[in-house]
Amino acid sequence: MKKFFKIGCLAFIALIAIAYVIYYIQNGSTGPTQAIKFMNTGTELRSVTFEQIMADGKLEKIYTIDSKIKPDESLIQQVPTGNYKISVWDSNDSLVKSSEYQLKLPKPDESNYELMRFDLAVDKNFVLVNMNSMYGGNAIAEHMSKAMGTKSDGIRIAKIYDGQLPFLLDENYTIRTIIDLEEDFPDRIKYGNVVYGLFAIPKELPKEQFQQALMEQIVKKTKN
Repeated sequence: MKKFFKIGCLAFIALIAIAYVIYYIQNGSTGPTQAIKFMNTGTELRSVTFEQIMADGKLEKIYTIDSKIKPDESLIQQVPTGNYKISVWDSNDSLVKSSEYQLKLPKPDESNYELMRFDLAVDKNFVLVNMNSMYGGNAIAEHMSKAMGTKSDGIRIAKIYDGQLPFLLDENYTIRTIIDLEEDFPDRIKYGNVVYGLFAIPKELPKEQFQQALMEQIVKKTKN
């Protein structure tokens, strides 16, 4: 009886050890993390730092994130949860913008690899558009520039995200097809497939120019 009990205990300990190893492989020594895509939609080199704010309000001495991003480039990093002071710097190391942000996970005990996005230009809104209305007979219009007058009123905006802080696309959109900033739209879509496009529009743009600017970006991504 004791022998069976001992074997059972060893098996239980082994299972715990295996579970810990799997957890460590997935989350590392810092615990669960969030994947963040750092982008730069601006025209100059920018850098970003994440300083963790400790329980006493003081800043951690070591940067959690300290990265430089060139214009039209991006970098994906896994970032531990916590309260952060996020600072964006220009090419002369002068502060552009600083803000506090609490990084949370959809599921607190699990790392999330669905991309959170943060634009170092910090001057744009990110517009998520349902592109299905732009397809005719499941094929994208061959000359979108000619269709601007007729299709611009039919743009179906799903959601607008503030690019001055990190943002995570809603799950009801990410289960569909997302075309990111640097990606082109497919010529055709399968029946029943929903396609969303993400576009960066300057925040200071007057309301009456917003629709036109959005349509111009759609044309740029779809014309051959």
